[in-house]
Amino acid sequence: MFRRERKPSAPAPVRAQRRHGRRGMRSSITGAGLPDPNARVLRFEADARGAVELLQSSFPDELRGVQIGFQTAPTGRGESRLPLFYSIDRAARTIIMYRMPIQRARGLHVDDDEHRRYFVEHCVYQAVCEYLGREPWELLPGRFEHY
Repeated sequence: MFRRERKPSAPAPVRAQRRHGRRGMRSSITGAGLPDPNARVLRFEADARGAVELLQSSFPDELRGVQIGFQTAPTGRGESRLPLFYSIDRAARTIIMYRMPIQRARGLHVDDDEHRRYFVEHCVYQAVCEYLGREPWELLPGRFEHY
């Protein structure tokens, strides 16, 4: 009898190891349908909106009709001194805050959630101060005295 030679078969695919025989990694506690509350975009918008609402409640007349929006990254030029963090268009009455440059900025003396939130608020204050032509200590007296 003739023996038929087999071709060497491809190695079996390696399966991902399971956790102690159970199924793979589970989803987050929020589930697949809910957004992650610690996501960078949501955290940035929450921190920035908090600062915007504080300033709008403190200066309702000066900021009435001014649109303050958020964008991922700069696309054009504005009138601002810090064009990477925000842009100002006085003719259109808009202030645009740029999330990625603000979140990726270096130089925090302590890199934690609290100081990142302070920096986001600082950028919002700087943008509104520049829009109004005022200094931060004029805008919110007592807010910066502890520095």
